[in-house]
Amino acid sequence: MQYSNLKMLLPAILTAVSFVLTAAEQRIATVNLEKAFNGYYKTKIIDQEFAEQRKVYSNYLERQTRLLRKDEQIYRQKRDASLNVALAPAERQRRQQEVENLEKSLKKRWVELEQYVAERTKALQESSARERKKVIEDIRSEIRRRAAIEGYTLVLDSSGMSLNDTSIVLYSTDAMDITDKVLTELNRTAGKKSDNTTK
Repeated sequence: MQYSNLKMLLPAILTAVSFVLTAAEQRIATVNLEKAFNGYYKTKIIDQEFAEQRKVYSNYLERQTRLLRKDEQIYRQKRDASLNVALAPAERQRRQQEVENLEKSLKKRWVELEQYVAERTKALQESSARERKKVIEDIRSEIRRRAAIEGYTLVLDSSGMSLNDTSIVLYSTDAMDITDKVLTELNRTAGKKSDNTTK
């Protein structure tokens, strides 16, 4: 190979060598983010709190629906009674007006209940998303802290899935996984009275 050709290839060779050396110096770890999320005590607290809120909401919805169904039955009875041909015209008209008012009231109450369901469902979803975001940030913060302490330059989520629905991390050794270390630290303060998880 002529010197001029070698001189032209030298930058590419140095870049390749530099890349190999840099890669060799990097320390890589993996974390199963799904396991960390599910195993974190704050996640369980949040799940329990929202389960209780959903139960209260569900009970209220069931109670209001039951009342509306009962009032609908009363409405139908009064509607049928207002059609009685034996009634005097004035009385029939009075009863039909009462039935009409009942019908309007029932429709309004159904609309209000549907609006409540939509608003309450949205509020619960948004609140849940905010709290879960806080949990994820706790986990990420601990991962960053541990990576700094142990000298990791790259941490991969071993539970992450690609567009092909396959794991992003195709292979890693158990020694690379720091999930249990992260969880141990995150759960170290579990049960402390000073903890304000969802505030």
